[in-house]
Amino acid sequence: MRKESPLIVKVEQEKNESNLSSFGAIPTFLEFLNGFQFDRMVGATFKDKSNQGYSSFHHILTLILLNLTDGQSVSDVERLEEDSGLKRVFKKLEKKLNGLKGRIFRKGRTRVFPSASCIFNFLDRFNLDAEETERESTPEGKSKILPVADSFEGLVELNRSIVCQSQILSPQQTATLDMDNNLIVTNKCTAKTSYKKDLSYHPFNVYWAEQDLMLFSEFRDGNVPAGKEQLRILKESLSLLPAGVKKVTVRSDTAGYQHNFLEFMEAGTSRFGKIRFSVSCDVSKSFRQAVLEVDEQEWEPIVVTDTEGNRYVTKQEVAEVFFVPETKNKRKNAPVFRYLATREAVDVQYEFQDNGQISTFTSEYVEQKLHLEEMEEKIYKVFGIVTNQEGTPLDIVLNHRKRCGKSEQEHSRLTKDMAGGRFPSGSFGENAAWWYLSIISLNLLKLFQRHALPKELKQVRLKTLNARLFRIALKAVESGRQLIVKIGRGHSLFDLIIHAQNKILELDEKLSSKGLWLENQSQIQ
Repeated sequence: MRKESPLIVKVEQEKNESNLSSFGAIPTFLEFLNGFQFDRMVGATFKDKSNQGYSSFHHILTLILLNLTDGQSVSDVERLEEDSGLKRVFKKLEKKLNGLKGRIFRKGRTRVFPSASCIFNFLDRFNLDAEETERESTPEGKSKILPVADSFEGLVELNRSIVCQSQILSPQQTATLDMDNNLIVTNKCTAKTSYKKDLSYHPFNVYWAEQDLMLFSEFRDGNVPAGKEQLRILKESLSLLPAGVKKVTVRSDTAGYQHNFLEFMEAGTSRFGKIRFSVSCDVSKSFRQAVLEVDEQEWEPIVVTDTEGNRYVTKQEVAEVFFVPETKNKRKNAPVFRYLATREAVDVQYEFQDNGQISTFTSEYVEQKLHLEEMEEKIYKVFGIVTNQEGTPLDIVLNHRKRCGKSEQEHSRLTKDMAGGRFPSGSFGENAAWWYLSIISLNLLKLFQRHALPKELKQVRLKTLNARLFRIALKAVESGRQLIVKIGRGHSLFDLIIHAQNKILELDEKLSSKGLWLENQSQIQ
C-alpha cells in the first residue's frame, strides 16, 4: 500500500526573475532617507575621487540596510542582492539620488548592491597601517588609545550631520550627555583581554538624552580602562553639538570620578559656560566615614514615579554628605562640590567564625561586593554621587539614575538589534568603522520611527518593527515610469506605509524650506 506523503506544499522555482520582496517597508525607509537629505550629508563628508564603481554612498547605504534587516556579517549582503523587489526599488532610487547615479563600471555592472569583497575594500580605507603596528608592539598588560585613519573622521562628521539635522526638526536648548563604556565580547584573536578576562572591545559612548541619539563614540581595545582620557572625549563631544544648544549637563558612572574632569566642567571655559554634572563617586574609606557621621534625621526616603504616574516610596534613602576628598595635587582655590550618599537596608544573616567572631553576609549581594555599612543596628549598602548641581538631593539622585537604564538600552540595541555586536574582521580599523556605522544606522532608525511612524511604533525595538514593517512580503511592479508596491489585501502594512509616506512628505517640505544644516546653520541658532 502506497504511503501518503506528509508534505503539503510543492516547491517550484520561478522561470523568470520575480518582483517579490521580503523586506516590506524598507522602500519606505529609503524614501525617508531621501526626504531627510541623507545623500547630501554623505556627499558633504565623503568625497569620492572618481565616479567609477560603487560610491561611498552605495557602501554606506548597503551597510545601513544590513543593520536594519538583521544582517550579522558582510556576507549577508547576498540576502539583499537576492531580493528582486528590493533591487527594483533600489534601482529606482539610484536615478533620483546624487550619491548613487552616474557611476561608471568598466567591466559592466552585474549587481545592484556591492559584493562582500567590495564592502571589505570600503572598510579597509578606515585602517591605519601604523595603528596596527602600534597595537602589536604594545606590551602585554599595557593599554593604549590608538589614532584612527583620516577617513574615519568622515563617519564622525556624518553622524554629526544626522544629529544636527535632527536639531532642525526638534530644536533643543539643553544637551544632557550620558557618558559610559560598554564591553563587547568577541572571538577575534586580535582583540585585547578586558578586566573580565574575555577578548573584548571597549567603546566609549556619549549619548544625547534630549535628542535620544548617540552623539559620539570612540572605539577602543578591551584592555583600555573605562575612564581613560574622559576629559578629551567630553571636549570632542562638545565640539559636535549643533548650534542652538545653550546648556550642557553631564552624567557619568565612577569612571568619570576624575578631578581634572570635574574641574573642567566647573570652570566654565567651554562655549556652553559652566557644565552641570552628576558623577558616581568612589566609596572610599574616608567617604564611608563621612556617611556614618550623617545624622539619622537627615536621611530622606527616595520616592519614584512609575510610567503610569503613580508615586511610591522605595527602600532607599538619600542624604547630603559633608566630604572633602584628599587629592594628590590639592590647591587652595580648588572647587568644592556637593556629595550625596544613598543607602538601602539589606537583609543579612549571621555566621560564627571559628574564632567566635560574627561575620555578616547576604547571599543576594555577596558576589557583587557592595559597600556595606552598619548604621543604627542595620546593614546598608552605600553609594555616592558628586555634583555641582542645585536642587534637593532627591531630585539630583532621580535625575542621575535616568542615565543607567537608557545607556544599557542603547548598548543592547547596538549589539543585538544592530550588527554592532559581531565584528567582520580582525582589523581594528575595519571593526571601528563597522561599529560606527551601526550607530549611524540606529540613529537613522530612531529618526524614522520618530518622524514617520505612528505613536505605538515610535519606541519599539527592531524585532517588533521587523514583524510589523520590515519583514512583510510585497510585490514591486512598474507601470510606465511609476514604481508600484503591492501589499496583500487587508494587511495593516498598507495603512502604516500610507501614514509614513504622508509624514515623509511633511518632513521633505519642512527641510526643503530650511535647507541642509551645513548650508544654513543660522536656522538652528
